[in-house]
Amino acid sequence: MQIHTPLGMRDLIKDEVQKKEALKERVENVFCAYGYQEVIAPTIEFLDTYQKAFSNLQVEQMYKFFDVQSQILALRMDMTVPIARICASKYKDALPPYRFRYCSNVFKVRESFAGRRSEVTDCGVELIGLDEQSDLEVIACALDTMAAFEMDHYTLEIGNSSFFKVACQCAKIPEDKREELAQKIDQKSLVDLKALLDSMDLDPEICLFFEKLPLLNGEAEVFEEAWRISFNPKLQKIVRELQILYDNLQTLGYMDHISFDFGKVPHLDYYTGILFEGFVQGVGVSVLSGGRYDSLLKKFGRDLPACGFSVKLDYLLESLKAPSKKVLRLYYPPNKQLEAYQKAQILRQDHEVSLIPSESKEIRIEEVSL
Repeated sequence: MQIHTPLGMRDLIKDEVQKKEALKERVENVFCAYGYQEVIAPTIEFLDTYQKAFSNLQVEQMYKFFDVQSQILALRMDMTVPIARICASKYKDALPPYRFRYCSNVFKVRESFAGRRSEVTDCGVELIGLDEQSDLEVIACALDTMAAFEMDHYTLEIGNSSFFKVACQCAKIPEDKREELAQKIDQKSLVDLKALLDSMDLDPEICLFFEKLPLLNGEAEVFEEAWRISFNPKLQKIVRELQILYDNLQTLGYMDHISFDFGKVPHLDYYTGILFEGFVQGVGVSVLSGGRYDSLLKKFGRDLPACGFSVKLDYLLESLKAPSKKVLRLYYPPNKQLEAYQKAQILRQDHEVSLIPSESKEIRIEEVSL
């Protein structure tokens, strides 16, 4: 008989549950303050829904099975795609913009040695129907969300997926080379990157651009270097837009928690513009991620721009302290059980009460901290 969980899954008990519920409440309070309305999508989607959204879907990372009509179903791997589907169906006659929020479990098959979980709780927002001028709102919401973690050290790294894509287009780099190039840049594998570029017979200024890209990150000083190596006006336009975003975030008082990374390349092929990831001290992976995906909804019949992000609550739990709370324990002898129940009914109007049978002769109440 199996008495343990499947690979990548885990039980949450005691303090972990308290921490997760408290964190979820704080995060959702931020979303509500920004005017986002909750949507709930089913846990199961048609596999075809995800195949429609991603041109290079890795189906081996999805939990799949068949329904009674032999159609292939899958546990949802994110919430952005189901929300795109909802926009194309339930909101097809409603005028945008739409502000949606969600907090749902998502599923993705992880390698056993990777240290990540196959089921995590995603809490996020999607702002649909507004162009890149609304990026500032979404990023401000992401920063306020990270502040709600109540952790001292956190950073939001901001980039633009178009910076790499436009550079590849302007340099006429073949499609089959772009994925390999993106991988080397993302891994910051400088030696392998140079070897790849040397094999591609590119102009020196283009080679210099891609060689510098993995290390092109930081605060205000990074914009001057990004402008210097941008070999095309389209690239300079992206640098200018990120500079304006930097200035606006500075005006709003977020400067202590942001940095810019021009070498950030998207892991999902639907990102079309701004791209960002949130990191906290003591957690080795990003706990928040998001960006702009203006082309996704068109695949579902609604040609609308969109931007959003999500928080992986489970990745934060080990770095959080469990909230303390006061609980009343009501001890009672067997002959006063009914009296104890009546007293507990009154106390539960204002307190959490646990009833405990006791050998004592009288009812006794004790306040404890959990």
